[in-house]
Amino acid sequence: MPEPRASTLPSASPIRREPFVAAFGRYLRLQSHGNRVLGLMLAFLHAAIVWGQGQAWGQAVVLAHYGLFLLWQPFFSGQQNLPWLRALGVLAVGVALAFLENIWTAALWAVLLAGLLGGVAVGVKPFRERVGLWLAVLYLLLLLFTWMLPLGFGLPVLDGGQPAFLRDGLLLLPLTLALFPAPRLARSAGVLDLLYTLLFVLVIGVLALGSYTAMQLTHTDYAHGVLISLGTLMVSLLIIAWLWQPRGEASGLRHLFSRYVLSLGLPLEEWLKELSDSAEREPDPDVFLRSAMAGFTHLPWSTGVTWRTEYARGDLGTPSRHAVAFAHEGVEVTFYTDAPVNPAFALHLRLLTEIIGYFHAAKTRERAMQANAYTQAIYETGSRLTHDVKNLLQSLKTLCSAAEHSRPEQAMSLQMLMQRQLPQIAKRLEITLDKLKSPEKAADRREILAREWWRNLKNRYARDNLNFEIDDADTLLWLPQELFESVADNLIQNALRKRVGQPDVAIRVELRTLPVPSLIVCDTGPAAPPEVMEKLFHAPVSTHDGLGIGLYQAAKQARGLGYGLELSRNNDGEVCFILWQEML
Repeated sequence: MPEPRASTLPSASPIRREPFVAAFGRYLRLQSHGNRVLGLMLAFLHAAIVWGQGQAWGQAVVLAHYGLFLLWQPFFSGQQNLPWLRALGVLAVGVALAFLENIWTAALWAVLLAGLLGGVAVGVKPFRERVGLWLAVLYLLLLLFTWMLPLGFGLPVLDGGQPAFLRDGLLLLPLTLALFPAPRLARSAGVLDLLYTLLFVLVIGVLALGSYTAMQLTHTDYAHGVLISLGTLMVSLLIIAWLWQPRGEASGLRHLFSRYVLSLGLPLEEWLKELSDSAEREPDPDVFLRSAMAGFTHLPWSTGVTWRTEYARGDLGTPSRHAVAFAHEGVEVTFYTDAPVNPAFALHLRLLTEIIGYFHAAKTRERAMQANAYTQAIYETGSRLTHDVKNLLQSLKTLCSAAEHSRPEQAMSLQMLMQRQLPQIAKRLEITLDKLKSPEKAADRREILAREWWRNLKNRYARDNLNFEIDDADTLLWLPQELFESVADNLIQNALRKRVGQPDVAIRVELRTLPVPSLIVCDTGPAAPPEVMEKLFHAPVSTHDGLGIGLYQAAKQARGLGYGLELSRNNDGEVCFILWQEML
């Protein structure tokens, strides 16, 4: 039995029925033929209102005009699926235009069209594209004031052939739209400026109704009424324009209007002041967040607010069925209101949420930096105390070595050495323990006579074969004891480590009292490598033979007491460090 052949018919997939408006819109390529559709739409409006008023075929032309308007409209794309309620509203407008055979309905539609076209023209940047839209606005205004309003006011509009010729000659304006490039209306980008549209509609409505009012009050004809209304409106607009931004130092209505828009529904200036006060007063980010949210509960439109961060959450007030939520920098805020939030007010709330998020993130980073600074202080204090303990241990080892290798006849000298060194070691150990108890304490400013400190230093390193030199000009000078002992021990121990591989390294220690107190330690060992020089005194250096974190801590301690520490010479056979008091 032969196998069935594959069918060449298309598969029975569900057929996608696209709206007729979308299919026809793609057929016309509205992006490149928008002005032609607009011109045809205006021509159908002219035919329906002027020639087909009160006739059945005129109603059909009105429906055709409305269909072309739906193809051209800048609100939503032709491929967009509209909800049922919005689709019913669109159909209701078309039915009202077709079956309400009233000149005032047509006039209202013309006013709305003129305002819509003006609002679109304001947002179009290319000049030629903008000119085409303004020609359409001009046509609608001329049709409104030369035909619709006289009919609505019950005035004669056709006294002969010339007015009809002028009236029908207005069709030249829609026909000339084909000569201008069509504006590319990005429907998804909000091309319509609603504020300008409302402004145009109101101005045209005031001009139309003002013409009738002026005609009745002055008992003149329609033309004079239009001129009076136009002149009054122009003078009013000029006054408003001057009040909007007057010359000189006056702020004008522009400044007041901007403040009103910024504070619409929310006292922005007061809330920002409370926010800044809370930011200065509350260092903890969670406490600050609760303080900032408390300001929303006092506003008339707010019923409650909830917030959530990575580590905390909270709520104030009572929830309602109207809510809007925003999130920024890890802060999620939900605002509960007594009425739905309009888009402009939602933009304000989003901005305020971003401000709160930035403040909260800044305080979170500040807390993290404080924790890092505390950890860094513990690390630096521990490193510094480690070096102090190592120096004390080295001194104890020196004393132990002296005790082990002393002969009976040296008992007296050994006893004198112990009497001199053990109290100094005990005192230095006491200072180290004090620093361990108070790591946040500033550098110790206890001072010692230069002569006494120099004698103690020579005694500590008497067995290390060092060359000690002093200018002996002002030995009654007082020195910061902890600083000089810490720097001297670090520099001498680093120099002594070089003797491990080179026993013949000579070490010289020099104390100068004039013109400023200075301590110089030189050795004849190898120079410090370039990678060590880059970080020396500025950051901890990872080494195996000294010059590591000890000098970094010593340099920080020296800067805190008004001293400087630097490597004055760095050559093979001549390496010198100097500690000196900086001149004020």
